[in-house]
Amino acid sequence: RGLGDVYKRQDYGFVAVAAGEGLKSVFTDLAADAVVSGGQTMNPSTEDILAAIQSVPAKTVFVLPNNKNIIMAAEQSIPLCEDKTVVVVPTKTIPQGITAMLNFDPEGEVSDIVEAMNESLGDVHTAQVTYAARDSDFDGYAIHAGEYLALLDGKLIGSFTEMPSMLGKMSEAFGDLDPEIITVYYGEDVTQD
Repeated sequence: RGLGDVYKRQDYGFVAVAAGEGLKSVFTDLAADAVVSGGQTMNPSTEDILAAIQSVPAKTVFVLPNNKNIIMAAEQSIPLCEDKTVVVVPTKTIPQGITAMLNFDPEGEVSDIVEAMNESLGDVHTAQVTYAARDSDFDGYAIHAGEYLALLDGKLIGSFTEMPSMLGKMSEAFGDLDPEIITVYYGEDVTQD
């Protein structure tokens, strides 16, 4: 690294929220200075986020909550941090957080950086797959325990007993968005196939 890189790192830093070592590695590879453990069912506290911000050797720290339920806790850290400028980029998903980091311009002014990162979020759509833990009704769908649930941008696409039918329905939903790139992230208990 040259002196310019070192200087810029002191100007700007990143804190991201992510669950699991794999996603933590993605963010650290993208130059996040700290990754707070958290996600869908384990929201970090404001104190956790603040501690991560304080650990970053930068004047301005961008925080990527990567979950809509964590944005408020991240924003509450802003007035508590007196020696740094804290900017919360309202990322609601991991793919949005990754996109925000990819759109970071270390040569830019804070307002321009924030504008570019925020604009990039609208280009990202996130599908999620999980299991139904119990019988329930959601968005007009009768869901049964053990079924696959597919969501696109937080809205339920449907519940499915078979993986192929779920993937077909997800493909249809994404087809309407005409994506350029599809990236798949999966947990340690899921095979690549």
